[in-house]
Amino acid sequence: MPSGVAIDLIRERSSLPQYGQAIAWLRANEAARAVSALTALVQAQPGHAWLTLGLAEAEARSGRRSAADARFEAMLRAAPNNRAVALTYAGLLSERNDTAAGKRAQDVLRPLLGRSANDAPFQRVFARASEVAGDPIRAGEAYAEAAFLSGRPEQALVQLNTLRLRPELDYYARARIEARIAQITPTVLELRRQGIRDEDLRRK
Repeated sequence: MPSGVAIDLIRERSSLPQYGQAIAWLRANEAARAVSALTALVQAQPGHAWLTLGLAEAEARSGRRSAADARFEAMLRAAPNNRAVALTYAGLLSERNDTAAGKRAQDVLRPLLGRSANDAPFQRVFARASEVAGDPIRAGEAYAEAAFLSGRPEQALVQLNTLRLRPELDYYARARIEARIAQITPTVLELRRQGIRDEDLRRK
């Protein structure tokens, strides 16, 4: 007779085709069908994190915002440093283009900021959340960091130099931005010495 662990593995593997189909519906903008399929899977395996995450996203995209928010908030309480949950929830919150939702997205992402310095997808999501929250300085810093981490140091430097001219910068923000400019500048100068320029900037 299979052990309890073996039974769990059998159940998980048997659910993979249904999960894949549900995610395909979700990506094809058939969120209501995805909700129905994922609800059944979560009821069968209530502790399965990926199924629960998929259901929360499907609920959000099908217009069941309250149910989705409650599910995401419960997942964050259980695992506040879960990158997949935080990025998915923050991304969905930012899509609302609502200041309060943007601020909540920032709050969701902040626990991960310290270990996401070199994470370009994280920086892009945090930048958008900050933008929606009405925090253009943090948004600009994060967009510049995402550019740098995506291999666009010259673009990052231009963005930071533009950002440091904003009149609303406080002492701490200016110090952060100028310190990052000082770190990135040698890389850009070396690339220019080698004749390597950002094509997008060259066309402007």
